[in-house]
Amino acid sequence: MPRLYLAVVALTSLLAACSTAPQRLDLKPAIDVTARNLGQGTPVAVTVIDRRQLTEAQRSGSVTGIDPAVNVVDVVYQEATRALEQLGFAVEPSASPLGNTLTLELLNINYDLSTAVMKKTVFVDADVRATAAAGGNTFATTYRAHQEQEVAFLPSRALSQRLVNETLSNALSRALADPQLMGVLTQRNAR
Repeated sequence: MPRLYLAVVALTSLLAACSTAPQRLDLKPAIDVTARNLGQGTPVAVTVIDRRQLTEAQRSGSVTGIDPAVNVVDVVYQEATRALEQLGFAVEPSASPLGNTLTLELLNINYDLSTAVMKKTVFVDADVRATAAAGGNTFATTYRAHQEQEVAFLPSRALSQRLVNETLSNALSRALADPQLMGVLTQRNAR
């Protein structure tokens, strides 16, 4: 009887250690820009739109993902503004009728943990649609980033957060490194 009791206690402890509460992750993307003064003071207005299709569990924070309290639009807007200013653009609060605009649509930021008997894999995806417009010219495309990492145990909040932020940063960095997108944004319009 004592052996059975010890086995049940050990199994219960093991199962409790394997279960985890959902992780609420902060969003802190960092757009990597290498070019300098590409924009040469060209005014540009930035708009960020959150088009993610969230489940009720994601909206309530009952599954691991971005904390519902985080204003995703504001966070991405601030980082995009910082990156564009580093690139030499003059970011304006709103677009003038013929002004240059950059619209970033967040289509997907997905975190998934696949668990098999002996291994677990974290999958993170980010899809961002960027549209640059200047005068009558427009360029739009979707930038995708994917990352997966095998883990022996359930990932820590720090690891989950790092993977989500790296993946979103990668998609946003690809957008601002795209020569076609930047080519439209750098066009000067006669005002």
